[in-house]
Amino acid sequence: MKRRTLFKASAALALTLSLQATIAWAELPVLKIGFVGVTSGPAAAWGISNQRSMETRAAWINETGGYAIGDTTYNIEIVSFDDQKDPKRAIAGMEKMAQEGIHYVVGPNVDDGAAAVRPVAEKNGIMYFPYAFPKELYSAPASNAILGMVANYQSGPAIYKYLRDEKGVKTVAFVAANESDPLSQREGGVAAAKALGLEVVSDNATYQVNTTDFMPLLTPVMRTRPDLLVLSGVSPANAPQLVRSARELGFEGFISTEAVVPIDVEEVADYHNQFIKPDLTHC
Repeated sequence: MKRRTLFKASAALALTLSLQATIAWAELPVLKIGFVGVTSGPAAAWGISNQRSMETRAAWINETGGYAIGDTTYNIEIVSFDDQKDPKRAIAGMEKMAQEGIHYVVGPNVDDGAAAVRPVAEKNGIMYFPYAFPKELYSAPASNAILGMVANYQSGPAIYKYLRDEKGVKTVAFVAANESDPLSQREGGVAAAKALGLEVVSDNATYQVNTTDFMPLLTPVMRTRPDLLVLSGVSPANAPQLVRSARELGFEGFISTEAVVPIDVEEVADYHNQFIKPDLTHC
């Protein structure tokens, strides 16, 4: 009888504490943080990885008591908007953030979108963290953008120099999607490679982002016999296909990207040897 009474008392105490915690959580003011980026289409993995990591971190913060700023502790709420990698939708997304009174936004994921939302962000006092590389976004008169990741002009030269000095790489070929971001990154990569004394044996191969067969693109590139194949601005959807195609064509050299590409290593499990990403990890 005493044991049953003790059990009931313990259960009641646990329930009371749980309810108190729930009430305390609910009473905290909410700090909204926005995300404007691509979560659909060939580049969806870029934005999805951003959104999920933000939501996971917010849930952890809320479950552990909230986030203190000065004397106030907040619960974090993530407000997301899929811009579909379209600058016009990115503007609409940033306007939505402004309407909801949000002053901190992660994204957009690409150069065009980041440039397009700048007027909205600056007008409404929104600090935003784009995954875009143009230096003019981060220098005067621009004032509200903070670089969200390592840029290709930071990672590319470091990768090329390491491969030249440590792995004996002498020749390099570039392939890029026929879009502004990848073409801009290719231009910067070619200049960096030449500045390091590497011979650029191919730099004019481009493809459409909806390409599924990369053999016709890569066959002439492989004939130039590069030591290093650079996938400039490659999307998460295209990267595994390009790596697989290059290996199936007999390419045994290094393959690198100039931006962090969130791909599943299992997608290139049989082909990933000597594949380098600028998050400084080998897949």
